[in-house]
Amino acid sequence: MSHRIFNFSAGPAMLPTEALEKSAQALVNYQGKGFGIAEVSHRGKEFEAVNDEAIARCKQLLGLGDTHDVLFLQGGATQLFTVIPLNFLHGSADYLVSGEWSKKAASFAKEVGKINTVASSEASNFDHAPPPGQWKLASDADYFHVCSNETVHGHRLVAWPQHPNLIVDASSEFLSRPHPVKDCALVYGGAQKNLGPAGVVLVLVRKDLYPKQKKVPSKLWSFKDQAENKSMINTPPTFGIYVLLEIFRWLEAQGGLAAMEKRNAAKAALLYDAIDSSNGFYKGTVSDQQQRSHMNVTYRLPSEALTDEFVKTAAAGGMMGLKGYRTVGGIRASIYNAMPVEGCQALAAFMRDFASKKS
Repeated sequence: MSHRIFNFSAGPAMLPTEALEKSAQALVNYQGKGFGIAEVSHRGKEFEAVNDEAIARCKQLLGLGDTHDVLFLQGGATQLFTVIPLNFLHGSADYLVSGEWSKKAASFAKEVGKINTVASSEASNFDHAPPPGQWKLASDADYFHVCSNETVHGHRLVAWPQHPNLIVDASSEFLSRPHPVKDCALVYGGAQKNLGPAGVVLVLVRKDLYPKQKKVPSKLWSFKDQAENKSMINTPPTFGIYVLLEIFRWLEAQGGLAAMEKRNAAKAALLYDAIDSSNGFYKGTVSDQQQRSHMNVTYRLPSEALTDEFVKTAAAGGMMGLKGYRTVGGIRASIYNAMPVEGCQALAAFMRDFASKKS
Protein backbone atom coordinates (compact mmCIF):
# COMPACT_ATOMS: atom_id res chain seq x y z
CA MET A 1 0.00 0.00 0.00
CA SER A 2 1.21 3.53 -0.78
CA HIS A 3 2.37 5.84 1.99
CA ARG A 4 -0.39 6.94 4.37
CA ILE A 5 -0.19 10.16 6.36
CA PHE A 6 -1.16 10.62 10.01
CA ASN A 7 -4.76 11.82 9.88
CA PHE A 8 -5.84 13.59 13.10
CA SER A 9 -9.30 14.47 11.73
CA ALA A 10 -12.16 14.35 14.25
CA GLY A 11 -14.45 12.38 11.96
CA PRO A 12 -14.89 10.95 9.44
CA ALA A 13 -11.54 9.79 10.71
CA MET A 14 -8.61 7.46 10.19
CA LEU A 15 -9.44 3.74 9.98
CA PRO A 16 -7.11 0.75 10.52
CA THR A 17 -5.22 0.02 7.29
CA GLU A 18 -5.73 -3.76 7.64
CA ALA A 19 -9.50 -3.30 7.93
CA LEU A 20 -9.54 -0.96 4.92
CA GLU A 21 -7.52 -3.39 2.79
CA LYS A 22 -9.81 -6.31 3.65
CA SER A 23 -12.90 -4.16 3.05
CA ALA A 24 -11.52 -2.98 -0.31
CA GLN A 25 -11.00 -6.60 -1.33
CA ALA A 26 -14.54 -7.52 -0.23
CA LEU A 27 -15.92 -4.55 -2.16
CA VAL A 28 -14.47 -5.87 -5.42
CA ASN A 29 -14.57 -9.64 -4.97
CA TYR A 30 -16.20 -11.06 -1.84
CA GLN A 31 -14.69 -14.40 -0.77
CA GLY A 32 -13.66 -15.07 -4.38
CA LYS A 33 -17.29 -15.27 -5.51
CA GLY A 34 -17.00 -12.82 -8.39
CA PHE A 35 -19.17 -10.11 -6.81
CA GLY A 36 -18.64 -7.44 -4.17
CA ILE A 37 -20.27 -7.35 -0.73
CA ALA A 38 -21.97 -4.03 -1.63
CA GLU A 39 -23.61 -5.74 -4.61
CA VAL A 40 -25.62 -8.40 -2.76
CA SER A 41 -29.15 -8.29 -1.37
CA HIS A 42 -29.44 -7.39 2.30
CA ARG A 43 -31.89 -10.32 2.45
CA GLY A 44 -29.39 -12.79 0.95
CA LYS A 45 -27.33 -15.32 2.87
CA GLU A 46 -24.00 -13.49 2.31
CA PHE A 47 -25.07 -10.26 3.95
CA GLU A 48 -27.12 -12.03 6.60
CA ALA A 49 -23.94 -13.81 7.71
CA VAL A 50 -22.09 -10.46 7.85
CA ASN A 51 -24.87 -8.88 9.94
CA ASP A 52 -25.05 -11.83 12.37
CA GLU A 53 -21.28 -11.94 12.85
CA ALA A 54 -21.08 -8.16 13.36
CA ILE A 55 -23.75 -8.34 16.09
CA ALA A 56 -22.05 -11.32 17.77
CA ARG A 57 -18.56 -9.77 17.71
CA CYS A 58 -19.87 -6.43 18.99
CA LYS A 59 -21.48 -8.18 21.97
CA GLN A 60 -18.35 -10.24 22.57
CA LEU A 61 -16.08 -7.17 22.62
CA LEU A 62 -18.38 -5.44 25.12
CA GLY A 63 -19.15 -8.49 27.26
CA LEU A 64 -22.83 -8.05 26.51
CA GLY A 65 -25.37 -10.83 26.98
CA ASP A 66 -28.94 -11.24 25.82
CA THR A 67 -30.20 -8.22 27.80
CA HIS A 68 -29.52 -5.82 24.93
CA ASP A 69 -30.09 -5.65 21.18
CA VAL A 70 -27.40 -4.42 18.77
CA LEU A 71 -28.81 -2.18 16.03
CA PHE A 72 -27.13 -0.71 12.95
CA LEU A 73 -29.18 2.37 12.07
CA GLN A 74 -28.91 5.27 9.62
CA GLY A 75 -29.38 9.02 10.00
CA GLY A 76 -26.45 9.75 12.28
CA ALA A 77 -26.24 10.15 16.05
CA THR A 78 -27.78 13.62 15.62
CA GLN A 79 -31.00 12.03 14.38
CA LEU A 80 -31.11 9.99 17.58
CA PHE A 81 -31.13 13.24 19.58
CA THR A 82 -34.78 13.41 18.42
CA VAL A 83 -35.61 9.71 18.04
CA ILE A 84 -34.67 8.85 21.65
CA PRO A 85 -37.13 11.34 23.24
CA LEU A 86 -39.76 10.40 20.64
CA ASN A 87 -39.55 6.85 22.02
CA PHE A 88 -38.91 7.34 25.71
CA LEU A 89 -39.71 10.88 26.88
CA HIS A 90 -43.06 10.66 28.68
CA GLY A 91 -42.95 13.13 31.61
CA SER A 92 -39.45 14.61 31.71
CA ALA A 93 -35.85 13.58 31.07
CA ASP A 94 -32.54 14.58 32.67
CA TYR A 95 -29.69 15.91 30.52
CA LEU A 96 -26.10 16.65 31.54
CA VAL A 97 -24.89 19.53 29.33
CA SER A 98 -21.10 19.35 29.17
CA GLY A 99 -20.29 20.47 25.63
CA GLU A 100 -21.38 21.11 22.04
CA TRP A 101 -22.93 17.69 21.48
CA SER A 102 -24.77 17.21 24.77
CA LYS A 103 -26.10 20.78 24.39
CA LYS A 104 -27.44 19.85 20.94
CA ALA A 105 -28.96 16.62 22.29
CA ALA A 106 -30.76 18.58 25.01
CA SER A 107 -32.02 21.23 22.57
CA PHE A 108 -33.41 18.58 20.20
CA ALA A 109 -35.12 16.76 23.09
CA LYS A 110 -36.67 20.05 24.22
CA GLU A 111 -38.60 20.14 20.95
CA VAL A 112 -40.22 16.81 21.91
CA GLY A 113 -40.99 17.31 25.60
CA LYS A 114 -39.86 18.55 29.00
CA ILE A 115 -36.21 18.26 29.90
CA ASN A 116 -34.28 19.04 33.04
CA THR A 117 -30.66 20.23 32.67
CA VAL A 118 -29.03 18.56 35.68
CA ALA A 119 -25.89 20.72 35.32
CA SER A 120 -24.11 22.73 32.62
CA SER A 121 -20.54 23.95 32.13
CA GLU A 122 -21.46 26.38 29.35
CA ALA A 123 -20.58 29.40 31.52
CA SER A 124 -16.91 28.34 31.40
CA ASN A 125 -17.02 27.54 27.65
CA PHE A 126 -17.41 23.82 28.38
CA ASP A 127 -13.85 23.49 29.67
CA HIS A 128 -14.91 20.52 31.86
CA ALA A 129 -17.85 18.23 32.57
CA PRO A 130 -19.78 19.26 35.71
CA PRO A 131 -18.85 16.75 38.47
CA PRO A 132 -21.53 14.47 40.00
CA GLY A 133 -21.69 16.58 43.17
CA GLN A 134 -23.25 19.40 41.10
CA TRP A 135 -25.89 17.31 39.35
CA LYS A 136 -29.53 17.95 40.24
CA LEU A 137 -31.17 14.74 39.09
CA ALA A 138 -34.96 14.37 39.15
CA SER A 139 -36.19 11.22 40.88
CA ASP A 140 -39.00 10.71 38.36
CA ALA A 141 -37.08 11.34 35.11
CA ASP A 142 -37.73 8.86 32.30
CA TYR A 143 -33.99 8.65 31.58
CA PHE A 144 -30.65 10.40 32.18
CA HIS A 145 -28.73 11.38 29.03
CA VAL A 146 -24.97 12.09 28.96
CA CYS A 147 -22.28 12.47 26.30
CA SER A 148 -19.32 10.43 27.55
CA ASN A 149 -16.63 12.17 25.47
CA GLU A 150 -17.06 15.73 24.21
CA THR A 151 -15.30 15.69 20.82
CA VAL A 152 -15.18 19.48 20.42
CA HIS A 153 -13.94 20.40 23.89
CA GLY A 154 -11.58 17.49 24.57
CA HIS A 155 -12.89 16.11 27.85
CA ARG A 156 -14.59 12.92 28.95
CA LEU A 157 -16.49 11.35 31.82
CA VAL A 158 -13.74 9.31 33.47
CA ALA A 159 -16.40 6.90 34.77
CA TRP A 160 -19.87 6.60 33.29
CA PRO A 161 -22.60 7.48 35.82
CA GLN A 162 -24.70 4.81 37.47
CA HIS A 163 -28.40 5.32 36.81
CA PRO A 164 -31.23 2.82 36.22
CA ASN A 165 -32.07 4.43 32.86
CA LEU A 166 -28.75 5.84 31.65
CA ILE A 167 -28.56 6.83 27.97
CA VAL A 168 -25.05 7.51 26.65
CA ASP A 169 -23.94 9.22 23.46
CA ALA A 170 -20.54 7.51 23.17
CA SER A 171 -19.91 8.56 19.56
CA SER A 172 -16.30 9.68 19.85
CA GLU A 173 -15.04 7.05 22.28
CA PHE A 174 -17.08 3.97 21.33
CA LEU A 175 -14.97 0.80 21.75
CA SER A 176 -11.85 2.77 22.75
CA ARG A 177 -11.97 1.28 26.26
CA PRO A 178 -14.19 -1.19 28.13
CA HIS A 179 -17.63 0.38 28.65
CA PRO A 180 -20.20 -0.62 31.33
CA VAL A 181 -22.85 -1.00 28.62
CA LYS A 182 -24.66 -3.81 30.42
CA ASP A 183 -25.57 -1.26 33.12
CA CYS A 184 -26.98 1.22 30.56
CA ALA A 185 -30.48 1.55 29.12
CA LEU A 186 -29.21 2.68 25.70
CA VAL A 187 -25.79 3.52 24.23
CA TYR A 188 -25.34 4.99 20.76
CA GLY A 189 -22.74 6.53 18.50
CA GLY A 190 -22.02 7.49 14.92
CA ALA A 191 -19.54 5.11 13.31
CA GLN A 192 -17.32 7.75 11.71
CA LYS A 193 -14.91 8.23 14.63
CA ASN A 194 -13.69 4.90 16.04
CA LEU A 195 -15.84 2.36 14.27
CA GLY A 196 -16.05 2.79 10.51
CA PRO A 197 -17.24 5.03 7.69
CA ALA A 198 -20.00 7.61 8.05
CA GLY A 199 -23.52 6.34 7.47
CA VAL A 200 -23.99 3.84 10.30
CA VAL A 201 -25.08 4.45 13.89
CA LEU A 202 -24.34 1.68 16.36
CA VAL A 203 -27.06 1.44 19.02
CA LEU A 204 -27.27 -0.89 22.02
CA VAL A 205 -30.77 -1.04 23.50
CA ARG A 206 -31.78 -2.77 26.73
CA LYS A 207 -34.77 -4.95 25.89
CA ASP A 208 -36.79 -4.00 28.98
CA LEU A 209 -37.21 -0.51 27.45
CA TYR A 210 -39.53 -1.73 24.70
CA PRO A 211 -42.70 -1.91 26.83
CA LYS A 212 -42.04 1.74 27.85
CA GLN A 213 -41.87 2.93 24.23
CA LYS A 214 -44.32 5.54 22.99
CA LYS A 215 -46.03 5.18 19.63
CA VAL A 216 -43.80 6.88 17.03
CA PRO A 217 -44.88 8.20 13.61
CA SER A 218 -42.85 5.56 11.75
CA LYS A 219 -41.54 2.05 12.46
CA LEU A 220 -38.21 3.34 11.18
CA TRP A 221 -37.93 5.36 14.39
CA SER A 222 -39.03 2.56 16.71
CA PHE A 223 -36.18 0.77 18.46
CA LYS A 224 -38.44 -2.23 19.13
CA ASP A 225 -39.47 -2.57 15.48
CA GLN A 226 -35.89 -2.11 14.29
CA ALA A 227 -34.70 -4.82 16.69
CA GLU A 228 -37.44 -7.22 15.56
CA ASN A 229 -36.38 -6.63 11.94
CA LYS A 230 -32.60 -6.86 12.60
CA SER A 231 -32.21 -3.19 11.56
CA MET A 232 -33.66 -3.98 8.14
CA ILE A 233 -37.01 -2.17 7.97
CA ASN A 234 -35.38 -0.35 5.08
CA THR A 235 -32.21 -1.39 3.25
CA PRO A 236 -29.38 -0.96 5.77
CA PRO A 237 -26.00 0.59 4.85
CA THR A 238 -24.62 -2.84 3.92
CA PHE A 239 -21.05 -1.89 3.07
CA GLY A 240 -20.75 0.33 6.16
CA ILE A 241 -21.82 -2.63 8.30
CA TYR A 242 -19.26 -4.83 6.53
CA VAL A 243 -16.49 -2.34 7.41
CA LEU A 244 -17.77 -2.38 11.02
CA LEU A 245 -17.35 -6.15 11.05
CA GLU A 246 -13.75 -5.82 9.87
CA ILE A 247 -13.12 -3.24 12.63
CA PHE A 248 -14.59 -5.60 15.25
CA ARG A 249 -12.30 -8.38 14.00
CA TRP A 250 -9.33 -5.98 14.08
CA LEU A 251 -10.15 -4.92 17.66
CA GLU A 252 -10.21 -8.54 18.78
CA ALA A 253 -6.84 -9.13 17.08
CA GLN A 254 -5.41 -6.12 18.99
CA GLY A 255 -6.34 -7.82 22.27
CA GLY A 256 -9.79 -6.33 22.82
CA LEU A 257 -10.93 -3.17 24.59
CA ALA A 258 -8.67 -3.38 27.66
CA ALA A 259 -5.64 -3.48 25.35
CA MET A 260 -7.02 -0.55 23.34
CA GLU A 261 -7.56 1.47 26.52
CA LYS A 262 -3.91 0.97 27.50
CA ARG A 263 -2.64 1.95 24.07
CA ASN A 264 -4.93 4.98 23.84
CA ALA A 265 -3.81 6.19 27.29
CA ALA A 266 -0.15 5.95 26.21
CA LYS A 267 -0.89 7.84 22.96
CA ALA A 268 -2.73 10.62 24.81
CA ALA A 269 0.06 10.90 27.41
CA LEU A 270 2.60 11.64 24.65
CA LEU A 271 0.61 14.69 23.54
CA TYR A 272 -0.35 15.92 27.01
CA ASP A 273 3.31 15.69 28.04
CA ALA A 274 4.24 17.87 25.07
CA ILE A 275 1.60 20.42 26.16
CA ASP A 276 2.54 20.38 29.85
CA SER A 277 6.30 20.67 29.24
CA SER A 278 6.00 23.61 26.82
CA ASN A 279 6.31 26.35 29.49
CA GLY A 280 2.87 27.65 28.58
CA PHE A 281 3.45 27.82 24.80
CA TYR A 282 0.65 25.29 24.44
CA LYS A 283 -2.33 25.68 26.76
CA GLY A 284 -4.68 22.74 27.23
CA THR A 285 -8.34 23.77 27.05
CA VAL A 286 -9.60 21.35 29.74
CA SER A 287 -9.59 22.82 33.25
CA ASP A 288 -9.83 19.48 35.09
CA GLN A 289 -6.85 17.40 33.97
CA GLN A 290 -8.46 14.21 35.25
CA GLN A 291 -11.13 14.64 32.58
CA ARG A 292 -8.76 15.08 29.63
CA SER A 293 -10.02 13.04 26.71
CA HIS A 294 -7.94 10.15 25.39
CA MET A 295 -9.58 10.61 21.97
CA ASN A 296 -9.55 14.38 21.26
CA VAL A 297 -6.58 16.38 22.56
CA THR A 298 -7.42 20.10 22.48
CA TYR A 299 -5.03 23.01 23.07
CA ARG A 300 -4.23 26.58 22.07
CA LEU A 301 -1.15 28.42 20.82
CA PRO A 302 -0.25 32.02 21.77
CA SER A 303 -1.84 33.55 18.63
CA GLU A 304 -4.05 32.84 15.62
CA ALA A 305 -1.09 33.44 13.28
CA LEU A 306 0.97 30.80 15.09
CA THR A 307 -1.99 28.41 15.08
CA ASP A 308 -2.34 28.75 11.29
CA GLU A 309 1.40 28.27 10.81
CA PHE A 310 1.34 25.20 13.11
CA VAL A 311 -1.50 23.57 11.11
CA LYS A 312 0.16 24.29 7.72
CA THR A 313 3.64 23.15 8.79
CA ALA A 314 2.25 19.98 10.37
CA ALA A 315 0.31 19.20 7.16
CA ALA A 316 3.48 19.64 5.11
CA GLY A 317 5.08 17.09 7.44
CA GLY A 318 2.34 14.50 6.83
CA MET A 319 0.09 15.33 9.81
CA MET A 320 -3.32 16.59 8.75
CA GLY A 321 -6.68 17.44 10.35
CA LEU A 322 -5.33 19.37 13.35
CA LYS A 323 -7.48 22.51 13.11
CA GLY A 324 -9.86 22.94 16.07
CA TYR A 325 -13.65 22.86 15.73
CA ARG A 326 -15.03 25.87 13.84
CA THR A 327 -16.73 27.44 16.89
CA VAL A 328 -13.79 26.88 19.23
CA GLY A 329 -10.56 27.35 17.27
CA GLY A 330 -7.14 26.26 18.49
CA ILE A 331 -5.83 22.75 17.78
CA ARG A 332 -7.58 19.42 18.09
CA ALA A 333 -5.67 16.18 17.58
CA SER A 334 -8.11 13.28 17.35
CA ILE A 335 -6.29 10.04 18.14
CA TYR A 336 -8.92 7.33 17.77
CA ASN A 337 -8.17 3.60 17.89
CA ALA A 338 -6.73 3.54 14.34
CA MET A 339 -4.11 6.24 15.05
CA PRO A 340 -0.83 4.36 15.64
CA VAL A 341 1.49 5.27 18.51
CA GLU A 342 3.96 6.47 15.86
CA GLY A 343 1.51 9.19 14.83
CA CYS A 344 1.39 10.59 18.36
CA GLN A 345 5.18 10.31 18.68
CA ALA A 346 5.57 12.27 15.43
CA LEU A 347 3.12 14.98 16.52
CA ALA A 348 4.69 15.29 20.00
CA ALA A 349 8.16 15.69 18.44
CA PHE A 350 6.81 18.29 16.00
CA MET A 351 5.12 20.18 18.87
CA ARG A 352 8.38 20.36 20.85
CA ASP A 353 10.34 21.48 17.80
CA PHE A 354 7.77 24.11 16.81
CA ALA A 355 7.60 25.51 20.37
CA SER A 356 11.38 25.74 20.70
CA LYS A 357 11.61 27.66 17.40
CA LYS A 358 8.72 30.04 18.12
CA SER A 359 9.05 30.64 21.87
